[in-house]
Amino acid sequence: MMALCFFSSPEAIWAQSSTPAEAPTENKKKTPEPEAKKAPPAPKALTGPEKLLNGGDFWDHWKFVSEESKETDPNVTWKVVSGGQDQPSVLTCTGKPYGYIRTQKTYENFQFSMEWMYPGDPNANSGILLFTAEPDKVWPKAFQVQLHRPEAGFVFPTPGSGAKSANKLSPTTPLDLPVGKWHKCVLTCRSGSISVMINGIKLGEVTGCDPSKGAIALQSEGSEIHFRNLVVEELAPAPAPESPAKPKKNGES
Repeated sequence: MMALCFFSSPEAIWAQSSTPAEAPTENKKKTPEPEAKKAPPAPKALTGPEKLLNGGDFWDHWKFVSEESKETDPNVTWKVVSGGQDQPSVLTCTGKPYGYIRTQKTYENFQFSMEWMYPGDPNANSGILLFTAEPDKVWPKAFQVQLHRPEAGFVFPTPGSGAKSANKLSPTTPLDLPVGKWHKCVLTCRSGSISVMINGIKLGEVTGCDPSKGAIALQSEGSEIHFRNLVVEELAPAPAPESPAKPKKNGES
């Protein structure tokens, strides 16, 4: 019996020889994907202007501090009275005892505006304290904006409190601030600086304040003084200064 032999065609032989062998599988290390960059925190939502004599209990907004806190009725030294028809309420201060009221809230970047009047004393004295820090005492760590008539607008750290700044503001010419009339002060505080404007005149700026955050306070310093239209509005921080452009080398366009 003859054995049958099968021969592959040339095309089949060529196809078999040209088919590449599968490469052995290896455990290849995967390149880790770069971590997604975290988005910067959303900026704090800014509230609108806040009126600090706006209805409700006055002491919901303020805290009383004095040399004689235990023996003194704060409602005698500080009193809110009606300003009359279509007129804002007025905060009166007898000036005695020495001390201050400060906001319950603290502020960092803000604008504080108010009006003040001395009813009769040509040498009356008071002031505004900015970035007021605890502990509450007479006098606290803060920056004082002077309202003493001959020196109104003078800004300096509370002596001996540890507050520091890069400079002080000392107006060269005394302002004309007659008694019995209202005067307006606008203070802009941003990123550790204090800008002072009185009756529409910008007096200058104090920079590098430490502390640069705290309460706003009004002083009782021996003289009767009246305040009204106390308004604070939070601001965005001052933009970071741009880096100076590098000088171009010769041949660079």
